[in-house]
Amino acid sequence: MPHRSPVAPLALLACATLVLSSCSLSTSFPSGTPTTSDVGTGGTPGTAPASGSAAPSSHPRHNSSDAPDWGTGSQGQQAAEGSTLTVADVRIGNHPEEGYSRLVVEFDGQGTPGWSPPQWDAPASTMGKGDPIEVQGGHTMVIRGSGVADVPPDGQRVSGHRQIELDDSANDDRSIDSAYIDPGFEGEFQVVIGTDSQTYRIFRLSSPTRLVIDIAHD
Repeated sequence: MPHRSPVAPLALLACATLVLSSCSLSTSFPSGTPTTSDVGTGGTPGTAPASGSAAPSSHPRHNSSDAPDWGTGSQGQQAAEGSTLTVADVRIGNHPEEGYSRLVVEFDGQGTPGWSPPQWDAPASTMGKGDPIEVQGGHTMVIRGSGVADVPPDGQRVSGHRQIELDDSANDDRSIDSAYIDPGFEGEFQVVIGTDSQTYRIFRLSSPTRLVIDIAHD
């Protein structure tokens, strides 16, 4: 049974598969190659501390030939100057044979997204109001992103915060139990993930523009 992270309750939007505007549950994602600036930006692999920024462990057996190393993205990455992105879709998939679960944030608009170093097991709150966020999982991973439009355009495909809960009855070997997204507030977005592992990598893909967060099956 997933452990509930120790933050104050928030009404959850439960779903049998995955409900998030145009979101879908998938075990396969659009192919793409990480941009050159994304690969090799991670810190030194190691054992993650109990809280704060975590330096992820190295798991060579979980790496596929076209995936960045574990630890990529742990130091964060700047958004491209002048980026005016909007969140178009959010997807979560499980890749048991490769040994990881994946969350993808897809964007419309111009530019590339950035992100700050992830924070682990710290209280999470909504952007703007500061309401507490609750996610399921042994650990809470909080990522603040940049590069989204200060004022979201009319017709933005994902508007307003969303809670993503996965079906507990699936009983599969996954490392992402739930997630929450703030799609945009004053030029930033936020992703909060409930995980069973602190081994991760973060990178970008293009065509379409995506931010990818992989969590290893430890």
